[in-house]
Amino acid sequence: MAGFGGIASQVYGLFTRNSRAANSVIDYAAPGPGDRVLDVGCGAGSAVAYSAQRVGAADVFAIDPSPTFVRMVRRRVPEADVRVAGAEDVPFDEGSFTLIWSIASMHHWDDRDRGLSALVRTLAPGGRLVIAERALKRPGHGITADQSEAVMASLRKIGQTGVHAVDRRAGRWHMTLIESARPLTPATGHALAL
Repeated sequence: MAGFGGIASQVYGLFTRNSRAANSVIDYAAPGPGDRVLDVGCGAGSAVAYSAQRVGAADVFAIDPSPTFVRMVRRRVPEADVRVAGAEDVPFDEGSFTLIWSIASMHHWDDRDRGLSALVRTLAPGGRLVIAERALKRPGHGITADQSEAVMASLRKIGQTGVHAVDRRAGRWHMTLIESARPLTPATGHALAL
């Protein structure tokens, strides 16, 4: 995905700088001390800034395919590691993060299954993935119930455990949050191979 253009990113950033939806998802995910978090499709950086307050900016990482958004977020939270990339090509090592979220960005991904696999690869054993999208009745900029079921089926297929969906309100938005975890092997406590 090429991402938003420069002007579109700046305009979008004005409207989403302090997003209630992002804060609601972060409150739900509840990052805390010891977590290393990745924001996928970080946009103007509302979730990056809020999570930096909770875990410290040095443990906050973010990607977005828009160079304009990445510059904006780097200025906003200079200590965070923010890179130009899409969900399908996460530029971090396997097992890097204890918590990954994507807020209102999955519907922009070029290849959803490849993106989910890339994110799961970068989760540490026991790490959690939270996908948040606006709940829709028809396909569009969000996720329908059928699409939510398809995402959960994909996560189960690639070995995620505890896969479930939660409905959540954030201001005027009704959101669907899909949560899953990268499992540990029962006997050894090592990550399962993907």
